[in-house]
Amino acid sequence: MVKSLYSGVSGLKTHQSKMDVIGNNIANVNTTGFKAGVVTFKDVYYQNKINPSSGTSTLGGVNPAQVGYGVRLNSTVANMTQSGFTYTDSKWDMALDGEGFFQVMDGSGNIYYTRAGAFSVDADGYLVNASGYHVLGVTGDSNGVEPSSEAIRIIIPDTDAHASSATKKVNGVNVTLSMSAPSDNTDMSVTFTPAEYPYATYANGILNIFFNQDEQYASEDAFEQAIQKALDAGGVTLPDDCTLQFEFESIPDNPEAVIAKNSITGLSFKTTNDSCMFHETYSETDATGAPITKHAYIGFATSKVLGDKVAVQIDYDAAATAVSAAFTAATGTAPGTWKITVNADSTAEEINAAIKAQTAANITYPELTCTNYVLPSDKITRATVLGNMETGGALLTDGTDGSSGGFDLAATVAGEYANNYKVTFAYVAGFGKTNAVWNENELTITVCNDTSVADINDKIKTAARGNEKKILTMANVSGLLNNSTEISIDTSVTPNKYNIIVTDPTGAQKIITGASDAAGTGGTTTYRKPDGTTGTAADFTEETVTSTWNPQMREAFYGGNPAISPMDGADSFFTGVAKSLSTFALEDGRLGGPQPLDSCDVVIQTDGTIVGIHPVHGRLTLGRVDIALFENPNGLSQVGGTNFAETVASGSPKLATAGGDSGAGSILSNTLEMSNVDLSQEFTDMITTQRGFQANSRVITVSDTMLEELLSLKR
Repeated sequence: MVKSLYSGVSGLKTHQSKMDVIGNNIANVNTTGFKAGVVTFKDVYYQNKINPSSGTSTLGGVNPAQVGYGVRLNSTVANMTQSGFTYTDSKWDMALDGEGFFQVMDGSGNIYYTRAGAFSVDADGYLVNASGYHVLGVTGDSNGVEPSSEAIRIIIPDTDAHASSATKKVNGVNVTLSMSAPSDNTDMSVTFTPAEYPYATYANGILNIFFNQDEQYASEDAFEQAIQKALDAGGVTLPDDCTLQFEFESIPDNPEAVIAKNSITGLSFKTTNDSCMFHETYSETDATGAPITKHAYIGFATSKVLGDKVAVQIDYDAAATAVSAAFTAATGTAPGTWKITVNADSTAEEINAAIKAQTAANITYPELTCTNYVLPSDKITRATVLGNMETGGALLTDGTDGSSGGFDLAATVAGEYANNYKVTFAYVAGFGKTNAVWNENELTITVCNDTSVADINDKIKTAARGNEKKILTMANVSGLLNNSTEISIDTSVTPNKYNIIVTDPTGAQKIITGASDAAGTGGTTTYRKPDGTTGTAADFTEETVTSTWNPQMREAFYGGNPAISPMDGADSFFTGVAKSLSTFALEDGRLGGPQPLDSCDVVIQTDGTIVGIHPVHGRLTLGRVDIALFENPNGLSQVGGTNFAETVASGSPKLATAGGDSGAGSILSNTLEMSNVDLSQEFTDMITTQRGFQANSRVITVSDTMLEELLSLKR
């Protein structure tokens, strides 16, 4: 009986608290930046009359029987949703469109956070709110300055100056801009603006200089010449025939730009080196003199692991009626040799059949499989290369051979922009298919079996289409250069003789005089093979088998799409300065007290930057309003005056520039955020709260009546 009285009392208290919050919300329906409070309830401790129990073999389980003791306040939190905006005539009124809070500081140094942006400037030039709290951010030139919590003071320099110079910190260095002969006529505002072409304008003490801030200036003279070139292009003559002069507090020992570059080395893989790879390129001209390039490619792959090294020799016989194959066993240091004779109409299937037909019982030989057989029809190529190429052909080995590769890439033009590029390689089978394609800032280079460094650089230059920023340079590319063999026909003797000129990747050459060839006339053939050595079959020993790159290796490496990005590129010292010059107000450096604000037209940008347009100084950056972000804004504590205080629940503030990529909202000038109180919701809550209060009062009344009946039993 008594418990219901206390339950009713708790209901009255909590509903009264909710009514207090509703009343506060309605009272602040027109309070700028106000955030409505939201109340939630929770039930309180329960007394168990019957404890729960589990079932037995004879009885079922018993549920708990509990009696509650009423209700209590669970939470009262601010509704942080953004409200609408109202527009004002004050340029200092601000609203946040998005997340975050303005920072304000009281006279004791306590920092609070608010969405109410009704600000003004006091007599000392400080930006303050209606309570006189200082608004926080950055004072003066905020270009490149991190978000801060310093009191913002609006100061406009004195115009009564004759030194005609200004000093400001640019990229960590004090840079002074001055007039060669200062006078009463040379106080001016000088603004530097990026542009593709140099130009300048001057009027009413405001000098605007447009020049290329991306060019890599290597010296102070080159930098000043670029400025003078802009003045000349605009036909600007400064007052009293003065010139602009720069003075740098310190210049690094090496002010030049750094070329962005990168290297990939030691990219290792395993590839089966049990194939004979011929690649020949035969060049001639047609009847009109136009060049003709023909390719041939023959590959043999073993069908089982070899116990010994094997050489393959291919002979061309135009009179042969069919393909024939014979195997000679190894003797001494010489490997076993397959000798295969082909004609003009031979196919890979016929070669395989001829190999398989060899069943001599007294000879043990490895089985081979011809994987490709494509030859141009030219007689010189067939007869010379296949019939008379060095005895022994190409060596086959067993097992696997570890191979590695790498390449270097560098931007042609120095500057930090090169760090934005990514280069990806791709492999495509065949010959003459080298290519380079840009997709925004990603370059894809297609590598084929005869790609050279020169091919890649040429394709990159073509793909850049005149954009010097996209002209990159490949160098030191291991894995693209194989040993090459050129067969030159000597027609001065009869029968003709051919010489073999071998050039390794280092450029070293070896000349081998070949046999005579009565049928050969003219032409040059390039022959590439996997082992990187040249000579007779006896020269193919275990020690001379090296890790050069055949098409299989190229596919294993470049087919994996290795990628590289230029790194560590940097602008020159003077280019870094040029990108951050902004505006200089040439005066004597003394602040004769802040001038009246009505002498300067003020604009507040969406990032919070306070910009002044002065008739003498030109464009001035007077400060910046910075924003505070919280991980849990609902954890802030309301302290009155539409201000919130940091708590352990809200976490520490994260300072940010308005409108940036940090998530802070943009600042709207001449605007205030209205209260987010919803009157319709508040009146609805008021009705339900009133009914809840009435119901709880009835609980007390009924409980009292029941007690009265109980007491009357004694009568």
